[in-house]
Formats: sequence, structure tokens, C-alpha cells
Amino acid sequence: MHLSTLLIPLSALIPLILALPNPAYPLYPRQNATAGETPVQRAGLVLNPEAAEEANPRDETATRAFAATTVKTSDGRCLTIDPFAGDFRQNLIPVQLQACAGGAEGQQWDIITKGQHVAQEGAMLLVSALTQGCLNFDPRRPAGDQVILFSCGGRADGGGLVADSQEFAFEQGEASQQLSPLTQDAGVCLVADGAKLASAACDSGDERQFFSLG
Repeated sequence: MHLSTLLIPLSALIPLILALPNPAYPLYPRQNATAGETPVQRAGLVLNPEAAEEANPRDETATRAFAATTVKTSDGRCLTIDPFAGDFRQNLIPVQLQACAGGAEGQQWDIITKGQHVAQEGAMLLVSALTQGCLNFDPRRPAGDQVILFSCGGRADGGGLVADSQEFAFEQGEASQQLSPLTQDAGVCLVADGAKLASAACDSGDERQFFSLG
């Protein structure tokens, strides 16, 4: 066989090179956490603190209607996150409903009504005071995993501006209100469904759709 037949054209190599993960933010850095590393449950398996900080910066310009407050269901449970239940950037973190634990960091939320990632009047973001990730509703995800924390602005690397999947209608002065994402799917509300949040058609008679802020 002639040597020239073994050579691979550069044009064929370029897509393969571009597909390689960035070594600074590898998709799957390691299969197992070693000493000094923090394991996570989703993509990456090991937390990358630098990537997490870049993906979830705190908006210092924001107006916070409430800071480090709880968000409670009608039966008194708190929206709760585990900062290590997501991926290596602390995205894709599931939102759980758990008994309130008196100041637990994973149950503290900032309610932002103006800022870099709020575009609509009368909208709010629910931002984890612990990770700075935004409550995000994505109906394209599997049932039971549609309400997650994701980088505010909607881009995994933190470069997004506004995501309507993260903006919810805000009713100033209301002690309890529905969480209705301001997406194209109008009329959808989040609902307490067991230990998780699900979605359903908004129904003012369904107490499971009402949450208290603060």
C-alpha cells in the first residue's frame, strides 16, 4: 500500500479537532472524583468551580424584591436545591420540594424584578441565592425533570441575556401567587407534584399552584 493512501486530508481532521472538549471545561473531566474534588450527579461528574462561577455570576445591578427568602408551597414545603445534583457547571440542578429547614442555603432564593436578565415588565426571576442559577421551565425535557436551575439568560456558559423560560409573572404585594412562565405557552403554571414541581394549565382553584414568597 502506498504511503499517500494512509494520509488523512486536513479537511477531514478539522471537524474532529473542533469536536474535542475544551480542556478548561471538559464535558466529562473524570469518571470518579478523587481527593479534593467534589462529585456532581450529571454531566462532568466532578464540579469545576471556575466553570460554575463563570456560568452563574451574581447580577449586582439587579433589583431584588426579596433576598435570600424562601418559596413555599401551599402545604408549607420549601423549594430546595442540592448544589451538587447538577452538572460540572452547576446547571441542570433539579428543584425539589422538601420540609423547610430554617435558613438552609439550598432553600434561599432571590426574587429579581429588574436586572440584566429581566426583559418584561411585571416579570421576576427566581434565583438561587446559593448558586445564582435561575429557576427554569423547559417543557422539552422529560416529565419530572422540566423544572431545573440553569444559568440565568439561558446559555450554559453564562453568556445568555434573557430567557423567557426563566421569567415568571410577578404580582407585587400578593402573599401567595401562581408561578406562570412567560413563555409562548401562555396559561401554564408550575404545580407541586409530590416531591417535585410539574406543570399544568393554570387553575385558580388548584391550591397546589400557589406559592408564597418571603
